[in-house]
Amino acid sequence: MNIELKRVETSENIDLLCSLANEAWELAYSELLGPKQVEYMVDKFLSPPAVREQMKEQSYEYYIIYGDDEPGGFIGFAPNYEGRDELFLSKLYLLPGMKGTGAAKAAFALAESEAKRLSLPAIRLTVNKGNAHAKEVYEHWGFETVESAVTDIGGGFVMDDYIMVKKLT
Repeated sequence: MNIELKRVETSENIDLLCSLANEAWELAYSELLGPKQVEYMVDKFLSPPAVREQMKEQSYEYYIIYGDDEPGGFIGFAPNYEGRDELFLSKLYLLPGMKGTGAAKAAFALAESEAKRLSLPAIRLTVNKGNAHAKEVYEHWGFETVESAVTDIGGGFVMDDYIMVKKLT
C-alpha cells in the first residue's frame, strides 16, 4: 500500500480530519470509555473549532494519513507543548484498514523528523491505561512509560493515562 501523509491546512481538510477522528474514536474507545465520554472528548478535542484553536493557539500540526489515496488516519503533534522541550504527540489514529500497512511507521517517522528539525530531544505522548494495544505499539517504537496521570477534562470525565517518552539521539 502506498502511504502518504498530507498536512491539514484547509477547512475541508479539518472537516475530513474530524470525520476520521469521530470514526476512529468510536472504534477505539466506545467500549473502554462509553459513548457519552467519547462524544464529549471528540467534541472537546477533535471538533473543527477545537482543531482550529489548537493549530492557531498551540502550534499543533495535523496530517491526514492516506493509503492508496484513501484517508485512513491522522496524526497531530505540537512542539514545546506546555513549555516542555519536547514534541507532544497528541494524536495518532488509524482506521482498521490502515493497520499493518506501514502507516504507523510513516507517522512515527514524521514525528521524529519534525522533533529533530526543531532540535527537540524527545517525544512525549499520553495513552489511556486501558488501551494495552496502543501502549504496546508505542513501546515497540521506543517509548517508555515515565509516569501516570489522571486529568479532569470537564463534563464529569477524566483521562486516566500513562505518560510515555521517547528520547531521540
